[in-house]
Amino acid sequence: MIQVLENLFDSPVKVRLLKLLLRNPDKWFRVEDASARTKSNLKIVRDQMFGLLSIGLLKSREVKKRKNQKEDKEALQPGIYYSVSQDFDFFDELKTLVLKSSPASKEVILEKLKKLGRLKLVVLGGIFLNTDNKRVDLFIVGEKIRQALLNTFLEYIEAEVGKEVDYVVMDAKEFSYRLSMFDKFVLNIFERPHEVLVDKLKVSGKFSGRLS
Repeated sequence: MIQVLENLFDSPVKVRLLKLLLRNPDKWFRVEDASARTKSNLKIVRDQMFGLLSIGLLKSREVKKRKNQKEDKEALQPGIYYSVSQDFDFFDELKTLVLKSSPASKEVILEKLKKLGRLKLVVLGGIFLNTDNKRVDLFIVGEKIRQALLNTFLEYIEAEVGKEVDYVVMDAKEFSYRLSMFDKFVLNIFERPHEVLVDKLKVSGKFSGRLS
């Protein structure tokens, strides 16, 4: 057991890999795919995946190129693919432990978000709170939000959590309109587990009173 744990938590890259694999237990990844998704060095990822394979946490399969195979974007490319083995002795415990870890501190998240534009409202849910009961992971209301910087932020978070972040951005005018119409989408964000990071519109109290 001690040797297994030492093999599991000996590097930050491996922790990212574990999050990617455990959040996507039914998916298969090539080393190149895992390297891109975790924003990590290809050689290091290859070594770490071989290590996880050696202790039985991963299983592998080879996809060979078929003759006269037609172009199919959905088809797996030839190569060796890896996926987490749910038969691993400590699979359930490991999944619970890894997925409860925060993608980043709320302070770091807020500091990065502040660079995107004029934030009016920021609400975290879903993956940021380690819950599947979500409407969206990230809800932003603001002005002049820079999409390029937002994309960079999302890539950083997705590499940390191992899963695509569901997000919605709207300006204050659209949000105000939806709020006045009791928009179900907006209400659901506040009905479900969430954390408000920015609330310059002072809507949190309005929602709590309306939903109580």
